[in-house]
Amino acid sequence: MPHTDLIVTAVARLGGVTRTARLIELGFSRRDLHAAVQAGSLIRPRRGWVACRDADPLLVRVAKLGVILTCRTQAKRLGLWVHDDSGVAHVAVDPKATGGRRIGARIHWSQPLVPRHPDALEDPIENVLANIAECEPFEQALATWDSAFHAGLVEISAMARLPLRPAA
Repeated sequence: MPHTDLIVTAVARLGGVTRTARLIELGFSRRDLHAAVQAGSLIRPRRGWVACRDADPLLVRVAKLGVILTCRTQAKRLGLWVHDDSGVAHVAVDPKATGGRRIGARIHWSQPLVPRHPDALEDPIENVLANIAECEPFEQALATWDSAFHAGLVEISAMARLPLRPAA
C-alpha cells in the first residue's frame, strides 16, 4: 500500500478528521502529510488539521472553524431526544478565545465541565448536557437529560459530582 494510502487509512480510523500532530505521533512525517494533501488524498480544513475527502462535512466545518460540536447538535448526533432542530449548529468555543467571528452557529462560550481532548471535535456528554441546561427551557433540557440517562451515556451520580451551574 503506498504511503499516502496508509495516511488516509489512519485518518479514517481516527474519525475522518484529525490533527496533524496526532498523525506525527503515529509516525508519519510532515512531508508525508503535505504529499497526501498535494495529491488530493486528504484535505486541510485548517492549519494543523487534515481530513479524508469523504469525511463528515460537519466535522470538517468545525475543524475549519476551530470549534466543538455541543448542546442540541451533539445531542442529536448521539441519538438523544432534542426538542427543536432548527438546523443551526450549536458549538462550544473556549471562553478565553478572542475574535467572535460570525460563523452561522449558536456559540456556547462556557468553560467545559469535563476537559476536552485537543483532538476533540465533539463535546463529551457531560458538557453537552451542561450546555443543554443553559440553552433550552427546563422541560426540554430535562427530556434531553433523561434521554441520555436512559441511553446509558452517563450516570446521574456522575453528573451530580460535577460543578453544575444552577440551570442544571
